[in-house]
Amino acid sequence: MKNDRIQGLALIFVGLILIALYGIRSYSTRSLSFNAYEIPPKLTETVPEKIYAKPVSIKISSLNINLPVEESQIIDGVWQVSEKNVSHLNSSANPGEGGNVVIYGHNKKVIFGPIRQIKKDAEVIVATEDEKLWKYKVAATFEVTPNEVSPVLPKNEETLTLYTCTGFADSRRFIIVANPE
Repeated sequence: MKNDRIQGLALIFVGLILIALYGIRSYSTRSLSFNAYEIPPKLTETVPEKIYAKPVSIKISSLNINLPVEESQIIDGVWQVSEKNVSHLNSSANPGEGGNVVIYGHNKKVIFGPIRQIKKDAEVIVATEDEKLWKYKVAATFEVTPNEVSPVLPKNEETLTLYTCTGFADSRRFIIVANPE
């Protein structure tokens, strides 16, 4: 009888832990951001009209990824993120503009979850509104905390930065840096 009670309490405890983990996971899927307080104000402001066309799709053949790209922004410190596609940070560069093109998406199988298996030198193709294809080659992959914002900051040279969440309760960011081919 004592064993039954211990087993019952253990099952209740495990159940509560699973519910808590589910809640943390559900909450964290809404937050795919870096610490906005570490981001310079320029990246969080509304951007003027750009000369280069916005990205509309991204293709990574080696991972069977072919997704639409939606424009997103940082509002009151919260990075807006598409629930079904990937997002382009509207204050980052557009392909061909010569800066850091930042595209991010949720860590789900049908979105950007597979990018954690990408290999160096893999090809990434970004299509823009003007029907141009911009080809990039993966140069590096690494993980950072949400406070390490340097990967998403503006750069002087053309760079494609892709990222998704990773780690326990999506507490880290998996970064891909790709350069134009």
